[in-house]
Amino acid sequence: MSLKGRRIAILAERQYEDLELWYPRLRLQEEHAEVVVAGPGGGTFLSKHGYPVEADVDISNLSADVLHGIIVPGGWAPDYLRRSAAVLSLVSVLNQQNALVASICHGGWVLASAGILAGRTVTSVEAIRDDLRNAGAKWQDEPVVIDHNLVTSRKPADLPFFMQAVIARLEEETHPRRNVRSEVDGELVSVYLTTEALQYMVDILNRLPSMKSYRGTEFDPDTHDALTVIRDFASGSDPKGSLEAESIVILDVVLQENGYAVRGNTRLRKVLEYAEVPGLTRNPQ
Repeated sequence: MSLKGRRIAILAERQYEDLELWYPRLRLQEEHAEVVVAGPGGGTFLSKHGYPVEADVDISNLSADVLHGIIVPGGWAPDYLRRSAAVLSLVSVLNQQNALVASICHGGWVLASAGILAGRTVTSVEAIRDDLRNAGAKWQDEPVVIDHNLVTSRKPADLPFFMQAVIARLEEETHPRRNVRSEVDGELVSVYLTTEALQYMVDILNRLPSMKSYRGTEFDPDTHDALTVIRDFASGSDPKGSLEAESIVILDVVLQENGYAVRGNTRLRKVLEYAEVPGLTRNPQ
């Protein structure tokens, strides 16, 4: 699917990591997206290895309303970028709008300073792991971690996985269902999932090439958030809901003694039943 009509900003500052700026820029251009390189004050910025990139726009003149996402490369550039109020404001607003916010390597510093990591699951270069945890994030050592609109990776070697996830997120935003009003059914239902059911979902997600953040062979509540697992599994198992107004909605997931009580719309229950999830029952009230 072409990304024509999508406009994505890539942030630049002095001592950016060469590959982490240029590889995303070229891959997005190959997909026919419009790529805007933005930096504080505009001008030309030199990479860690002395390679120049010219900013298309001063970050202060860039509005979230004209963007579909933003990418923060690594290197030492993020340490300068996070000192810019305009950068932090732009990242924060895009996150509030559920637009793509992606970072790689030290780029997570910008997300932390923007105050958008509390309760989110991310990855980064190991050197800033504690910084992201102190900002409230759950940190995983994986090539790419996807948490709703956040896409994060560790290092240049992860760029193929990183850009697959970035492009997939932008393609999802072009899907017709984004133009359809999504509602919770008038009738809400509760279902009960055993821990074995969550393990089954993780195992299935682990087999899908697009779900790189699921790596463990056993379900671990500390590294696999139940709400995220159920949402991603249900979305991937929905045979036709992507074109329907009745989308899958999960209101809450509550940990119980031997499993999880899940409250959502009837579409969620129908999809889980269709997928024949073991350990799925109506939750007794």
